[in-house]
Amino acid sequence: MDAPPRAADGLKAKREIAIMDASSLSLVSAGCAAGAAVAGLATYVRMRSASLASEPGDVSAALWRRAVSPVAVHLRPTNVDELHGLETQLLMAGRRSREAIDQFCEERVAAVLGGISLALVAGAVVGGLTGFALAMGSLVLGLLGPRKLLAIRGAERREAVASALPGAIDLLTTCIDAGLSLEHALTRVARELTASAPILAGELGTTARELEAGVSLADGLRRLSRRVGLDDLSALCGVLAQAHGLGAPIGNTLREFAASSRRARTGMLEERAGKLAAQLTLPLAACLMPAAMLIILGPAALQLVRALH
Repeated sequence: MDAPPRAADGLKAKREIAIMDASSLSLVSAGCAAGAAVAGLATYVRMRSASLASEPGDVSAALWRRAVSPVAVHLRPTNVDELHGLETQLLMAGRRSREAIDQFCEERVAAVLGGISLALVAGAVVGGLTGFALAMGSLVLGLLGPRKLLAIRGAERREAVASALPGAIDLLTTCIDAGLSLEHALTRVARELTASAPILAGELGTTARELEAGVSLADGLRRLSRRVGLDDLSALCGVLAQAHGLGAPIGNTLREFAASSRRARTGMLEERAGKLAAQLTLPLAACLMPAAMLIILGPAALQLVRALH
């Protein structure tokens, strides 16, 4: 009489175990799917971050550039001379990408909009003559700021190249005397100056790569002179191109040029030192005059006050 209930209990237990195994399997499958989804999402986020990091600008920069690009198109120079001049200024400032002109026009639009916004804020918050002056200053800064920053960046690069050029000429002369060709000498000098003068090293490396790509020496040196815009470097490029065209020994030409360049730089530094004394006259007078007047007139002023009392 007890056998059928025991058999029924056994079947029920087997069913519960099967149901538990099925639910456990479902949970494990769901957990694996969730883990795979999280891993895929993490991989996507990592790849997206890497791709954004490899791009020159972030997403916000791309958004504002996309917003002002319809207006910036109309600021692009249409005249050939103006376009050539702007391209030269960008090259001197170290901006050589194909989109450099378009990016500069977009920056000009953003600067103008920022100047207008600051002008409105200054006129509304400050008001009066001070607010008007701040508004006009903001407008002028927005209009002329990008051009001025571009000129300052170019001047900084020229100054850096000018300070490193004498040592680069000596090193180039040594490489030429060692038997290297001018192309290989430029590559070696660029590699040696990477740590001490990265701007000049980058320019010389670019010229060396252009020469290796098949550009003639005269054209490569002309491009180098245009990218930097330094008179001494332009003279060096002209001397090298002329010596190479005439078949003259480049080592002797470089020595003579280095000596003349040092004499010219020494004269320029002496001229600056001579002008320094005249330039310091007004600051010294402005700083020392109050103290001198206090020392001279102070005792007399005290005696006058005592006599009046």
